[in-house]
Amino acid sequence: MLIVAHYASERSGGEGSIPLRLFGRLRARGVQTWLLTHVSARAELMQLLPAAEFERVIFAGGTRGFGPVYTLGKRLPTGLRTLAWSVTQIERQVAMVPVARRLVRELAIEVVHQPISVSPVIPSPLTRLGAPVVMGPLNGGMELPPSFRNRDSRLYALTKAARPVVASALNGLMRGRAEADVVLVANDRTRLLLPESARKRVTELSDIGVVLGSWPAHDEPPARTDAATGGRVTRFLFVGRLVSLKGVDILLDAFALVRERVPALLEIVGDGPERASLADQAYRTGCAAGISFVGWLKPEDCARRIQACDVYVSPSLQEAGGVAVLEAMASARPVIATAWGGHLTSVDETTGVLVDVSSRAAMVQGLAQAMMRLASDPGLRSQLGAGGRRRVESRYNWDVIVDRTLRVYDEACGSHTARKRLTAPGRPQAQR
Repeated sequence: MLIVAHYASERSGGEGSIPLRLFGRLRARGVQTWLLTHVSARAELMQLLPAAEFERVIFAGGTRGFGPVYTLGKRLPTGLRTLAWSVTQIERQVAMVPVARRLVRELAIEVVHQPISVSPVIPSPLTRLGAPVVMGPLNGGMELPPSFRNRDSRLYALTKAARPVVASALNGLMRGRAEADVVLVANDRTRLLLPESARKRVTELSDIGVVLGSWPAHDEPPARTDAATGGRVTRFLFVGRLVSLKGVDILLDAFALVRERVPALLEIVGDGPERASLADQAYRTGCAAGISFVGWLKPEDCARRIQACDVYVSPSLQEAGGVAVLEAMASARPVIATAWGGHLTSVDETTGVLVDVSSRAAMVQGLAQAMMRLASDPGLRSQLGAGGRRRVESRYNWDVIVDRTLRVYDEACGSHTARKRLTAPGRPQAQR
């Protein structure tokens, strides 16, 4: 097995953790697996991986002259930053193609898997590698709820109509998705965004999962009593980037209503451009004393915060997946989430509460009511937490995902062999 990923990072989270989780679980199964990634990950992976696994990582440089694009992208506004990083993704993948071809020959690779980028519209140049190719799981096509479209960046709004045309043209030039033996998608929404030529060999599989051994189910955390009222304090938690699309400003408005009725604390783990304005909002609404802005934490520290909370809240307006939600469910914590995007797949009435996003007012009221309901009902919290744990065990456990992935590899090998026979030199044209 060769995993090819332009980006691999557990520290930064997001899709960069997917190739590392896949690499680790395959190695744990005894599958001879190598990881090809960008050289910028070397320092982190040297510290993160055991020596025996680090020896299986091959690092590739980028295309000469493109380094400043990534560096500049960090300083740009959100819309332009996304564009710059998309260019960087493609550039790194292009640089990895000859390295991947060489490794397929030298290591007798039987399957190549490119798990990221998860975007179905960003093209892949990985073609003619000499081995079956699996891509994904892809997950994208997320739009904001209609009432919140004003939160899109101006650049996104201006370029929205042109994006499908550009994506189609780029996927026509770089035919990795079209020529892959199997393309994995997380849902039908993503399937419809694929280039039509890539929809013939599509299989559905979750793009996110949890290593259950790292997330033991915990009983409800020790009670904390409010000094003023003597009531039990309910601890709510959010983990993520502090950007407009995460809806944290709406959560703060809801929490202000909650604090008027029940003893509660809200912990916000993460950072981003909206942190200062969110802190100001907390003071203006009079609930600052009950809110803690923690900033970024290491994954292991985030885990401790999740296991110490009573309820996890995800007010995100554009969440294709949501790993933190799954981690809370794996820890047997109930979840409150927006009834939109990836939440509709992972959260249901047996694991948490989904909140209406038809308007800001409806969302504020929905969040507040759900938070107060769970704050006043420990039995319901326990019931929903147990349901979340069961759902992760059956659908989002990395071991379950790897079982299905191994079957996909067999499917890819069969597809690749059949295609080679059909295109063999000298074969009659009518049978091609």
